Amino acid sequence: MDSDELEGLRRAESQREVLLCLVEHGGTMNSKEIAEKLGLTVNAVNIALFNLNKKELVDRVSRGTYRYKLGPILIELLREYFK
Repeated sequence: MDSDELEGLRRAESQREVLLCLVEHGGTMNSKEIAEKLGLTVNAVNIALFNLNKKELVDRVSRGTYRYKLGPILIELLREYFK
């Protein structure tokens, strides 16, 4: 992931929310769980997860189930970056 992709997360609110949700949760979550927690549609979450996976920020564990890839220390860095 390069700086342009990270900058793109500033503009992609649903991707940012989904990424932070997974980071804060610390484990695997499926699309429905994320959608319920964030108040988004499952379709919006699936699109965000697809894009986050493409950017190598999340790993696909199984169909519709993902986990944060980069480690818990980055949560504070991401929060500061997106302010």
